[in-house]
Amino acid sequence: MVRQARPAVVRISSSSGTGTGVIYDTQGRTGYVITNEHVVEGQSRVNVTVGDSTNYGGTVLGVDAVRDLAVVSICCGTFTTLEFGDAAGLEAGDEVVNIGYALGLSGEATVTRGIVSAIRYDSRYLSDVIQSDAVINPGNSGGPMLSTLGQILGINTFKYEETESGRPTEGLGFAISGVTVQQQIPRLRAGTAIPTAIPAIPTPTPGSGEGYDFGPTNGQLRHDPSDGFIKTEYAGVDVSDMVVEATFVNPYSASTNSWDYGFILRNDIWDDAAPFLQFIVSSNRGWSVQSGANAPYDRVGGGTVGKLNTGAGGRNHLMVVAIGARGWFFVNGDYVTSVDLRSVTGEGDVAVITGAYTGDEVSGAVTRYEGFRGFELVKRYGPAEGAFAREPGIVSEHSSNVHARDVVTEVEFIKPQGRDWDYGLLLRKSQRHRLEVIGVTDDQWWFHRTREPGDTEYSSVASGYLSNSGLSLSSSRNRLLLIAIEESDWFFINGQLVAKLDLGHNRDVGDVSAMGDFFNNHSGNPEFREFNVWTP
Repeated sequence: MVRQARPAVVRISSSSGTGTGVIYDTQGRTGYVITNEHVVEGQSRVNVTVGDSTNYGGTVLGVDAVRDLAVVSICCGTFTTLEFGDAAGLEAGDEVVNIGYALGLSGEATVTRGIVSAIRYDSRYLSDVIQSDAVINPGNSGGPMLSTLGQILGINTFKYEETESGRPTEGLGFAISGVTVQQQIPRLRAGTAIPTAIPAIPTPTPGSGEGYDFGPTNGQLRHDPSDGFIKTEYAGVDVSDMVVEATFVNPYSASTNSWDYGFILRNDIWDDAAPFLQFIVSSNRGWSVQSGANAPYDRVGGGTVGKLNTGAGGRNHLMVVAIGARGWFFVNGDYVTSVDLRSVTGEGDVAVITGAYTGDEVSGAVTRYEGFRGFELVKRYGPAEGAFAREPGIVSEHSSNVHARDVVTEVEFIKPQGRDWDYGLLLRKSQRHRLEVIGVTDDQWWFHRTREPGDTEYSSVASGYLSNSGLSLSSSRNRLLLIAIEESDWFFINGQLVAKLDLGHNRDVGDVSAMGDFFNNHSGNPEFREFNVWTP
């Protein structure tokens, strides 16, 4: 396999240094190389060595600094290419092979072998990354991580090392997943501009209504109890409906002094009298949502957080989803509460904050934040209504034709006559025929099922009786809501949480649909209304 793959692996040299790339496609006598952005950083032309002997002038077509990817074209010759494999189907323990020009040494590319250690989403790269124990070194950057069949599974990007007691530990190698690489190649090849990881965000003009995604960014908020101000770091956006998240690091233990942190949302920076929203957690394990322009703020809601790390250096992840007059607050992946946001519905800036309450700062201390990011939610579909026309053996479906991974969607179903009926929603129905089905039945049962590519049957992921959660379907109409972000999906019925569902097995971009008659023996023909879909 290595003998066949090696001719497609190339050395890339420029004033930025030396790295690796892989030829993934050709058109006529032109070859196209995928590599890392940091290998070609700041360059429009690079030198590409093919077969360790022939040099070509390479043109950098497009770069993506967020995902650390770039496409380079070379001409003119006859080139060997490697195809992409099934990176989405990778599992821990699968064998992988890395080929690259380690340390920029002369001679042919070196080869290392290992296994997949883990696959996880990395917010810094906005991508799934593949962790393996196959050795990579400087110079391997941009080279392929291959399957045992010689197919591209990812592009090697970085190595992580720690030191313990002055002695280096074993490094961990990471590659950008081939799923992300294939998604980004068309834009890179076309030279379409892609934002940087921490974009230079233009200052919005009053009333422009123009929102911007931002982050992820890291930073710190320095305490100064003497100035009487809440400490803030603004994103510089103008947005109303959005998802915002960050991980906060406790400045000290709750037993040492009280602390607080969280977000400001919808702050109209052009109007000092305009109210804004605050979402806050405190060292006493409390949460609060407030609105207003100046203290004392109006209390929108408050309570106790079930799972909060309060020790020195403890980390807590906060996320808010806001759409119009509705909001949902999550801490450490757990749903905390829904919030009535009618007091502030306009567009505005977003900030991380600390020191919202008097006494919650210690002079000289800092509250660190990591992965502060947000993305605007745009209504892509709805409201739609209709009725399903049953076809025996076929799931009744009303497609939104909205293709997304992260989504907020809701629909109200009208209870069919009689018994033996079901309805719900389909998510992430991709071209690979993978999809998620989430719904309820007439006997007060909820279910989450999935279908993998090539499967003819659905597999059960989770299910239960609504009564176990103290819930029940109403007699006539029921509203289903799904908030699906990355690996998690929170399932609500009539405004109450049913369950947090795991979507880690399916990170595909796919269609969103309202659904009925999932089970073959069901024939209720439910009707639906107010089917809406919001996505980034």
